[in-house]
Amino acid sequence: MKLITFTVPCYNSAAYMDHCIETLLTAGEDAEIILVDDGSKDDTLSVCRALAAQDHRIALVDKPNSGAADTRNQGLALAHGRYVQFVDSDDWLAPDF
Repeated sequence: MKLITFTVPCYNSAAYMDHCIETLLTAGEDAEIILVDDGSKDDTLSVCRALAAQDHRIALVDKPNSGAADTRNQGLALAHGRYVQFVDSDDWLAPDF
């Protein structure tokens, strides 16, 4: 079991994804990141695919648009962490998180 799961609902946030995920990865090897693309119309899905291909801690779900609540719930259903933290795709973690 992982210590923490970061669930990140993503919608049209390609410009923010790299920075967001870079800060989440600082949580260490005992973390997992679940990116749930909610039918983005920009390059978010391709950015998420590239990020997931670079690190084994990142999982990606691609689904049709259904809104933020459903997207968060889908990420929560896939979480393996003892703790779950929802992070919006335009957010990032402070270094002392």
